[in-house]
Amino acid sequence: MACRRSGSGLMLAGLIVTLVGLAVALTHTLEIPRHWTTVGVGVALLAAGAVRAALRDRRPDAGAS
Repeated sequence: MACRRSGSGLMLAGLIVTLVGLAVALTHTLEIPRHWTTVGVGVALLAAGAVRAALRDRRPDAGAS
């Protein structure tokens, strides 16, 4: 069974690791308290979910059953 997007999982994993590293470096550099880091992660996850839902609704085959 061949997958059309074989490298997309690795690219997503690399993106996640990169963003986590940047967030850690940024919070350390700006001396942001740890509790705000948790809030930032929650907001980022909510935004990513909203973008994903919006992009899924825009596909022409989204309503097909």
